[in-house]
Amino acid sequence: MVRGALIGLIHHQSLHLPNDKSQDSSALALISSDIDSVDSVGEIFHETWARLVEVATGTVLLAAQIQWFAFLPLIIIFGCSRMSAYVAKHLENRQKDWNAATQNRLAATTAAIEGIRSLKMMGMEDAIQSQVLYLRNNEIQASKRLRWILVAYNASANALGILAPVLTLVLFLLSSQSDGISTDQTFTALALLAMVTHPANMVMTLIPQAISVLANFDRIQAFISQTSIHDTREVSQGGSPQQSILIQALTVAPPPLYHPILCNVDLAITKGEIVTCAGAVGSGKTTLAMAVLGEATTTTGLISISSKEIAYCAQEPWLPSVTIREAIAGHLIGLDIEWYNTVIEACGLVPDFHSFVAGDMALIENNGMNLSGGQKQRIALARAVYSKYRMLVLDDPFSALDEAVAGHIMQRLLGSRGLFRKMATTVLFISNSRKIFSISDRVLLLHNSGLHPQMHLQDPKAGFEVLSLPSKIPQVLNTSNDNDSGALGENRKLHMSDAEDDTSRRTGDFAIYGYYINAIGRSNTLLLILCTAGFSFCSTFAQAAQMKVAIRSGALLHAQLLDRILTAPLSYITKTDIGTIVNRFGQDINLVDKQLPPTLANLNTQIFKLLMQLVLLVKIRPMMSLTVPVCAIGVYFIQRIYLRTSRQLRFLELESKSSLLTNFMDTANGIVTIRAFGWKEKFQKENVQALDLSQKPFYLLLCLQCWLKMMLDCIITSFAVVLIAFTISYRNTTAGADLGLALNLIIVANTTLLKLVQSWTSLETSLGAISRLKSIQDCVPTEDNTKHTVDPGLRWPSSGNLHVSDVSVGYSKSSPLALRNVSFVVKPGQKTVVVGRTGSGKSTLMLSLLQLLEPSEGSTFIDDISLTHMSPRTVRKRGFIAVPQDGLTIPTATLRFNLDPYHTSSEEEISLSLQRTGLWDKIHSMAGTTEKAVTSPKRSLLDLPMLSFLPFSAGQLQLLALSRTLLRIWSSAPHKPIVILDEVSSSLDSETESILIDILRDDLRDYTAVIIAHRVAGIMGAMRPGVDAIATMQDGRLQTVSIVDSSG
Repeated sequence: MVRGALIGLIHHQSLHLPNDKSQDSSALALISSDIDSVDSVGEIFHETWARLVEVATGTVLLAAQIQWFAFLPLIIIFGCSRMSAYVAKHLENRQKDWNAATQNRLAATTAAIEGIRSLKMMGMEDAIQSQVLYLRNNEIQASKRLRWILVAYNASANALGILAPVLTLVLFLLSSQSDGISTDQTFTALALLAMVTHPANMVMTLIPQAISVLANFDRIQAFISQTSIHDTREVSQGGSPQQSILIQALTVAPPPLYHPILCNVDLAITKGEIVTCAGAVGSGKTTLAMAVLGEATTTTGLISISSKEIAYCAQEPWLPSVTIREAIAGHLIGLDIEWYNTVIEACGLVPDFHSFVAGDMALIENNGMNLSGGQKQRIALARAVYSKYRMLVLDDPFSALDEAVAGHIMQRLLGSRGLFRKMATTVLFISNSRKIFSISDRVLLLHNSGLHPQMHLQDPKAGFEVLSLPSKIPQVLNTSNDNDSGALGENRKLHMSDAEDDTSRRTGDFAIYGYYINAIGRSNTLLLILCTAGFSFCSTFAQAAQMKVAIRSGALLHAQLLDRILTAPLSYITKTDIGTIVNRFGQDINLVDKQLPPTLANLNTQIFKLLMQLVLLVKIRPMMSLTVPVCAIGVYFIQRIYLRTSRQLRFLELESKSSLLTNFMDTANGIVTIRAFGWKEKFQKENVQALDLSQKPFYLLLCLQCWLKMMLDCIITSFAVVLIAFTISYRNTTAGADLGLALNLIIVANTTLLKLVQSWTSLETSLGAISRLKSIQDCVPTEDNTKHTVDPGLRWPSSGNLHVSDVSVGYSKSSPLALRNVSFVVKPGQKTVVVGRTGSGKSTLMLSLLQLLEPSEGSTFIDDISLTHMSPRTVRKRGFIAVPQDGLTIPTATLRFNLDPYHTSSEEEISLSLQRTGLWDKIHSMAGTTEKAVTSPKRSLLDLPMLSFLPFSAGQLQLLALSRTLLRIWSSAPHKPIVILDEVSSSLDSETESILIDILRDDLRDYTAVIIAHRVAGIMGAMRPGVDAIATMQDGRLQTVSIVDSSG
């Protein structure tokens, strides 16, 4: 119940957080790690009160045997409580530090897995592996600080069980009130002492668990208490009936910026109007779109809209893990097949569906990793059109499309007979495309944080002009606001007070102790001291050994898992659900760190305790030792039934947890789209369904564990009753003392046997994590194999000659070929632009060059060395410098790491690369007041994590990728790796595009480059007539390769 309620609360809060806070993986860390610890809160509560009742009852019964000495164990408990106070003071913060370190590791790992395609393209596997292992080491160090506290605490808790019975009986015998103690009184006192010390010891062990749970509760409380996004938009209920969007005096200045992104913006858009917003990179175009969607933090101003249901198409399309048809139809009930066919034709998707084996029923894998960038954009656009919403916000939806496909879509949607015109749909376009300008009703230019007034663009090729804003804007009547607030609660803290006891008691002199020791025997006394000292030493250092086991196993298994995932071929990552992979790094590693080591240590403890008890029992009463095998036989059949069921339930529980994680990741990645379409309630229902599916095996597993515990308790109770009845006949014999000792040993030995079984069954189910980690190690293929044996030498590549010879490639052995018999040569220093319709094979060619797809035929050569026989990592790290379209960054890593992951560049070179792309001043302003005042401002800026900056726009991410490319080029000299640019100018305006042209002309002049582009016109300025070439792809084949002539 607690688990379900908390996961539901976390997901609900995720739907209401600002977009930047939804991307930090904190929700993922909470349900992967913290929730599992909080599950035990009910058990801790019930165990505590039940154990306290046992202690009180045992103390009363013990007082009847040894008078006021019965309170001595309580005095020892009070003494041990001082350690509890120390633990309570230090454990909670250390638990939070450990959880925070786990969250940082999971955030970096999740970002790397989600961007694994771009990561591999850039050859950053080694760098990200080092970064994640560094975060893992920080996590382990945080766990060590907590574990040492627990070692000291467990030592004090064990002291209770060791010292209490011995001290109590010895002091009772030495007291003047004692006239000796009979055999039956001795064993009765021993049994009652066990009844007091065992539950007291259990309460002691529950204290650190309770503190740990409170630390996890605090983290969950902090998450759900975060400020929810505040939608300041108003829904118009009066004013102009033709008004769709009205913005007055809007200022957007999210903290901690010094200057607003948008300042005093006025805008009015009527119903059915198509308005395009243009501007330079970082001018605030996307921020304006976010303000219309209610996602921006507005400082002042009014935003009035006719409806809060707005279809949205983002720069980076978000697609859930469903079929293409389900993604387009969204969460609308029923499929309007006629309208659906109209939409997919208008969005140019029909040819793509024909090329898919499953058509539009093909599954979208891992946010469209199995689709091209253009296909993802068109599916997201089709989803927006299919919704029939009266308002659309389209943020640069044609950036990854070629001119032919983009022209087809513009005519079908925006033309005079387009769907938007027929339905009188209001459209806010974010784009710098001149073709879109020509068919828009108005074009607005963002400049210097505002809409430029009375400005006309004079470019004769544009075919449009920017109209000035109306001087008078109609007023809108007051409307209602939607105020979302996060769940609030009070922080819980554990208050513990030290108990002190100043009771004075009378003790004898040392002669009395000597007299008693003589009665015991000096050798027996020495043996007693050595055994108790040995037990104390072993029990304490067993905790230290357990800590070493946990640290080493956790570090090694995590490193092996990370290495195998990063070296896995792209085909495996594409076909495997990301939630499943993240679950391996989350829940499975959490089991390795927290549950397996203590379970294994407890199993070993019970095994050796049982062996020693059996040895002692055989010496005293050999016949009675036969009861243990009888008990073992019964236990065997019970555990056989248990394990057979528990393994299956554990597997189902972990698999359903993967689906739950995928749901959370889909929600976090698509939160803006979800809120824009008004799908929050629908996604919350989907989360409840996934949670219910996850709860079923989890609940059944808990029931099965309760059944096991009950059956084992019934066995030990039955044996105790039978043995007590058996020994009644010997109560008047001289062997009564031996029988009493044997009876206690039999009960203890059978109890130990049952604890052993409990530990073993717990270990067996937890070993499912090890089984899954091992299966990844054994079954997941790696890119490196025995045929990759060629070492290209230290000077490779020296010239950058690229030769592709008759290459054919498919995405899998069973899928049709995506490239067929492609052959071409790119000479050293030559630039080749690859063009073609979306889906023509451009991206496949790039993946083939980078050895992310293994060719079924043909070979690729760099400087006459075949890439087929080289390690793919070596090829990508040394042979190529790839710039992917999405501009991958690791949010938890520093700006320095994201620019220079291998730490090969100096401070000056990094700042120079940012200045070269025009980002240095913008990054300074984006960091705002978070920048720390240190000796070198540049150094402090570079060492800030990416999360410290405002979200980068798509264009700024592409400029950041260009800065990273410059650093790679400068550090690789005198080698000449081949540069691959994948749609690197798709989100750049014409002014910023000149930066790319300058880099191609100057910094890449002597480098071979393969440029994949749809907007060829912008890159032609960097192409050299008679030297550089244009290659045209169509249907997976290379159609033509032509040299650029002087006419362009």
